[in-house]
Amino acid sequence: MEQLLQLKGSTAIDVEELGHRIVRLPRGALLTVTGIGINEVRRALTTIEAERSALVLPEAGSTDAILNHLLDDLADLALACWPRWYGVDCSTADGSEIAADHPRIAAAWFRAASKRAANGHRPRCRRTARSIEFRQLMQAIDPPDLLLFATIDPLDTARAAPVIQVLEWCASHTASVVAIFPSRPLAVAPFDRLLYGAVDVVSAIEPLQSRFIAPSSRAHHASVVEQRVEAALLRDGELASLFLCNQTVAIDGYGSPRVDLLWRDGRVVVELDGPEHQGDPNFANDRHRDYELLVAGYLVLRITNQQVATDLQAAIEKIRAVVRFRKTTLNLR
Repeated sequence: MEQLLQLKGSTAIDVEELGHRIVRLPRGALLTVTGIGINEVRRALTTIEAERSALVLPEAGSTDAILNHLLDDLADLALACWPRWYGVDCSTADGSEIAADHPRIAAAWFRAASKRAANGHRPRCRRTARSIEFRQLMQAIDPPDLLLFATIDPLDTARAAPVIQVLEWCASHTASVVAIFPSRPLAVAPFDRLLYGAVDVVSAIEPLQSRFIAPSSRAHHASVVEQRVEAALLRDGELASLFLCNQTVAIDGYGSPRVDLLWRDGRVVVELDGPEHQGDPNFANDRHRDYELLVAGYLVLRITNQQVATDLQAAIEKIRAVVRFRKTTLNLR
């Protein structure tokens, strides 16, 4: 579903622009977005192939617990990057040398943290002030300028308050922060501190074809291509009993996308693509959904409407080849 970003005094812009706005956040900025979830924000960044990485803050209860967990996460990321900190190999570097090249780096912290990282330990220095530790870890992680995200409960002020405190603290220490509200909260404390300048995300009305739900296991009534492929599969002795049309696939963390053809036992998806799938945002969205299905264990075969129209049997043979390959790899009969 296309998402539209409704800005005060401006026209609506699409989700790609939302992604651009997030990756352009300067250090110390806090952007509040309402009417959208973390998965939609992830997709926004994936669509534009963002070069900045992002970390979702944990929901750990108190302000102190969230901040401690965040520092542990940053230390783990820094350890995974070692010895490449600050975009260079630091395995033989001295703290004073690093500090000379990077004025914002504390030489004493670097010496202690790099020693721990070199020995395979989380580079946290417990006696160091949290503000110093936070800034130093944020700089060490490669690539730099990590974005920090947090989803905030718009209905529970007690649960939201510590998350908001941590976000404001991070922004005050030069982090780029995004506060995400699935729905717009009331303008009361502590929400009111984040709502000034917030951007609202609204859903565009989907096209009729995507809103119409065809009867289970039948080709879409408005798609001649789906009907031709369905009829050809039903005539094929090997494939007739395998595929169902217009099925949903449950994917952990990504919802339940509807696919054109599904062989559920073999975890094979066949998508029939018309010309509208050749350009963005559909092309990028299709690639992202293919990725979601792939990591969930599904093979995805895409066949164009043009191929079905010009050589239906060749399309069926492609499906047959994928089925046979899948039967071999999964030891299915």
